[in-house]
Amino acid sequence: MAIIRALLAILLALCLGVRIIASGPDLSTLRARFDRITAASKGHVGVAVIHVESGAQMGINADKAFPMASVYKLPIALELLTQVSQGKLSLDRQVWIGPGDVRACCTISRRHPDGGVFITAGELLELMIVHSDNTAADAALKLVGGPVVVQQRLRTLGFDGINVNRYEGDINFEMTGVSNPPSREEWTLDLQRRLIAEVPRQALRAARVQYVADPRDSSTPNEMARFLGRLQLGNLLPPVPTRLLLDLMTHATTGPARLKGKLPKDTVVAHKTGTTDVVINDVGIITLPDDAAIKGHLAIAVFVTNGRVSAMQQTIAQLSGAAFEFFTGKPLPKPAAPRRAPKRPRPLSTPRIAASAK
Repeated sequence: MAIIRALLAILLALCLGVRIIASGPDLSTLRARFDRITAASKGHVGVAVIHVESGAQMGINADKAFPMASVYKLPIALELLTQVSQGKLSLDRQVWIGPGDVRACCTISRRHPDGGVFITAGELLELMIVHSDNTAADAALKLVGGPVVVQQRLRTLGFDGINVNRYEGDINFEMTGVSNPPSREEWTLDLQRRLIAEVPRQALRAARVQYVADPRDSSTPNEMARFLGRLQLGNLLPPVPTRLLLDLMTHATTGPARLKGKLPKDTVVAHKTGTTDVVINDVGIITLPDDAAIKGHLAIAVFVTNGRVSAMQQTIAQLSGAAFEFFTGKPLPKPAAPRRAPKRPRPLSTPRIAASAK
């Protein structure tokens, strides 16, 4: 009977899509390094890491909610690609960007500050993942049906600790202390900048404190690492959109000094950053090299709040580097020393300057 019960348990697990794996590596030494890094950090840090192939995982403050900032574009991208896979949307779908649809940062607001342009859903996807474009994110979120639809998708997939509740424009106004903004149709780029510039400094500080504590548009490190691990395993999307999203994340132009900061230059990192004045995040999937002691992929999520930007980025790089060293079994290459400029020979005589030169 015991054998039959065990076989039934395995069969049930397989039916539910649960991977039966051997026990993974002992992460206690990595935990000790993470403890030292986070203790020395000036900001509040949450980190979770999962070795995707074995399921081994650990974290610090990993079940606490942190503001995602632009990391929340990943669930939006997931919903967009899900609807494309279901035939509800096409990546060729033309989306109108009007004057009230433009948000500060990045590509669209520079090229089309007054809107007035059609952009395909595929271009929106690329812009919000590769360049973290806020206009593209709001347009994509509106296209898929809004925050409620994305939130429902997350819950259906079993992610109870990831929340998508507002549009980028709403988050930005609340985060900067703008109260009672006009209707969304009036949110031109100039209006947004003017309203934010008028916020008193004390109100701005209070709004930032509230933003960090707000459970909306937040995630725990554990849930985000689990999201990334399932994405890598192909459990969230069909194969083609899975490869598309991972490829876009690999080409992300933001945050080169974060997860990728201390890793060898040829390391493949599919990631998404999040940035505000009080939040520096980076989450991603690191492909371990073929000669690693423990091969495979690392899903890692690091959220840092309330520190100096450079220090928060350094913390993320240190945590990523520590994980990479642990799983590869090799020390990271030392950064190349800055090259000293050769001394210029002194001129034989001081060149004369024409009297008329000014």
